[in-house]
Amino acid sequence: MDNDLLYVDYAMPELSEPRLALFTLSEAHELLHVLHHFGAADHDWGAQARRFAAELAARVPSQEE
Repeated sequence: MDNDLLYVDYAMPELSEPRLALFTLSEAHELLHVLHHFGAADHDWGAQARRFAAELAARVPSQEE
């Protein structure tokens, strides 16, 4: 398993408002797209991404609603 993705030098942006405790619907759909992208990979991380994508998709209303 390649752990390089866990140690990316990425600085979180400074927030002008407090962070919400939950994802917005838009953020949830963006995350779903990212998980689908990584889920296409054939390795352990891909399997985890597919599992989380399925869980998220089951809990988030579709964009058409």
